Amino acid sequence: MPELPDVACFKSYLDATSLHRKVTGVERLNAALLRDVSPAAFRKALTGHRFESSLRHGKYLFVRLDGGKHLVMHFGMTGFLKSSKHGSETPDPTQAEFLLDDGYHLAYVCQRKLGHLTVVGEPQELIERHELGPDALDNALDAAAMAERLSQSRAAVKSALMNQKLLAGIGNIYSDEILFQTRLHPSTPASDLDKATLRKLHRNMRKVLNKAIERDAKPNQLPRTYLLPHRHEDGECPRCGHPLETLKVSGRTAWLCPRCQS
Repeated sequence: MPELPDVACFKSYLDATSLHRKVTGVERLNAALLRDVSPAAFRKALTGHRFESSLRHGKYLFVRLDGGKHLVMHFGMTGFLKSSKHGSETPDPTQAEFLLDDGYHLAYVCQRKLGHLTVVGEPQELIERHELGPDALDNALDAAAMAERLSQSRAAVKSALMNQKLLAGIGNIYSDEILFQTRLHPSTPASDLDKATLRKLHRNMRKVLNKAIERDAKPNQLPRTYLLPHRHEDGECPRCGHPLETLKVSGRTAWLCPRCQS
């Protein structure tokens, strides 16, 4: 599933290809992916308006329209954006195609149809509706603020990191890396972490997410000292060489080094 680094890259892509362009039409719209808006209202909200700016919060991308409303994109398990010239073939399956006034279109592609689209007045409306926590890379989320949020959770630390109501943006893949860098076992109760460990966890969270964005959200392109390039069958710990193992944490598969993260 696209996580914070992926959506950060989608934001950069949209900014580079489609920002300040006027939407002249919306085609190939899959109404099943719309939330709290009808197809007619969705088209009306976008057509004739420009993409003015963009904002990411967790796994959500908000695009401000010149009329003041915001297009909201969530990418589900397999979503991404693709800009192409009018008349060129669009990826299959495109779930919405935004025609732009510069001769290009922006396709919202979501193969497994688990993402969704909507329109809101302000991003805060959706953030409050879904009870999303602060963005994991928000500068206001310092080590003390993160510690306060996680220390209240009795869940395993991996589950706490992935809880979008505590922190927005982290999923299964990058929680594994953050915990590996911190030498924490994923099943450790979040409420058991001391202040020093929580500070280290915060530092590694920012380091991992920023490095992933720098590497275009391609886990296999991360430094070889990271877990993710080795997160596969027969993978070995890049730190000590011990075979990596998996276990289930709240129904999700966690990868870890049992020696370094004991």
